Amino acid sequence: MQKYEGPRPPITADLRRAVEVESGHACAIGRCGEHTYLEIHHINENREDNRVENLVLLCDKHHKMAHAGVIDRKALREYKRLLRETYSSSLGERIRRLEELTEQGRILETEEEVAPAPAPVMQADPSLPTKTVARRSLLMYATLEQIALAKFERESNLLLERQPKIFKGDASLQLDAIRQDDDLAEDVIVEVRWLRKRYLDAPIWVRQVDAATSTYEMITGRKARGVLIFVVPKDGMRLVSDLPFTTEEIDQVERKPEIIIYTYADLGFDPRAISSELFASNDKSPSNTS
Repeated sequence: MQKYEGPRPPITADLRRAVEVESGHACAIGRCGEHTYLEIHHINENREDNRVENLVLLCDKHHKMAHAGVIDRKALREYKRLLRETYSSSLGERIRRLEELTEQGRILETEEEVAPAPAPVMQADPSLPTKTVARRSLLMYATLEQIALAKFERESNLLLERQPKIFKGDASLQLDAIRQDDDLAEDVIVEVRWLRKRYLDAPIWVRQVDAATSTYEMITGRKARGVLIFVVPKDGMRLVSDLPFTTEEIDQVERKPEIIIYTYADLGFDPRAISSELFASNDKSPSNTS
């Protein structure tokens, strides 16, 4: 075993958390199952080599066996490989499920938008101007989202990071907002959904924030709680009980997100109608008619 005279290089909290999450907070040796007295072992026994691929979580018994050579380095690397493959597969499945939920929600949100966004007018004369426009619904959604997040910040006294994207290997997670804070018992994940009409109430929104929270915990190893903010047009949708599908789904999920509902009046902003047909410019010039 290599001898050291200097102090042992520290393993950071983030590094320790990554090793623990990868191992499921249990001993890495197959079928051991111990999850109380755990230690991080350097596979190559070089305590200055704190690369995550050189670190494995072992119980006290198996840690002693590793140092005694009863469990050799080749075996430890194989246990580590199996752990990483299992973790990557599980994380990939969570990401795929979240992407499916996000796509389902996107379809539900756009069902009302029967009129497509105006396409650019193709001019025979390239010297004439052409125009493209952003989809009004997307702009209004973004505006309501940021106003709602600002209101939540004031009420909770928590400053949020907006539109964070978290990466780990090939996996990535996009969120509306997050507060990572070691002084809190849990990080706070905030997702905002705009319910323009009552029929947009659906189980999908609770499932999305539940999936986002669990995926975040798996990627980072940090505990988190979800907050789901609904922006609604009127007082008749202010209470969670006014949203029966949301209410029913909350009873089904294990980690129940906090539900906050803001009306347009609460936010001081009314996006009005979103139909692109209603808001087309009244431009009768020959170059913009068909």
